[in-house]
Amino acid sequence: MFLLYLLPRLPREISLAVFGLVVGLFLAVHGGMQAYAESTGVPGTIHVSDCNHAEGGWDELWTEGWACEGQFDADDRTVHIAGVAVDGILDSRPDASLAALVDGPGAHTAAQDGAGAWKWPAVTGVVILAFTAWRIRTLTLLFRLRRAVRAADAAVAA
Repeated sequence: MFLLYLLPRLPREISLAVFGLVVGLFLAVHGGMQAYAESTGVPGTIHVSDCNHAEGGWDELWTEGWACEGQFDADDRTVHIAGVAVDGILDSRPDASLAALVDGPGAHTAAQDGAGAWKWPAVTGVVILAFTAWRIRTLTLLFRLRRAVRAADAAVAA
């Protein structure tokens, strides 16, 4: 991060604005997708049949735990899926069943019934986007200042 300050002000502001937009949008969209799955998903139970020790990658921030899969049965008995994977890595190995939500009968993964797990990524993404908007405002001011200096230099040279 220190090396970023070696760049001139304008390229530094542009690179930080692009980075903020990418990270903020990723988190806000991810939180929105989780909220959508939680609000429109079919609630039910996964009867866990297989769990393997797993280490998360970029998407789970290197957490260690269990990657599980099993059979999903909806609470209202409208959806039955013979093989579905639990989205994410579980901290502890579940005994026999796990509350979850699926998008529909063709789902390959089931989201854990987290009761609001979407809030942290969504709020963090919105905050990052707010700071990025402030940074973009700074960029527009820098571009205006740059144009004004060039116009003043052209007026002096003429």
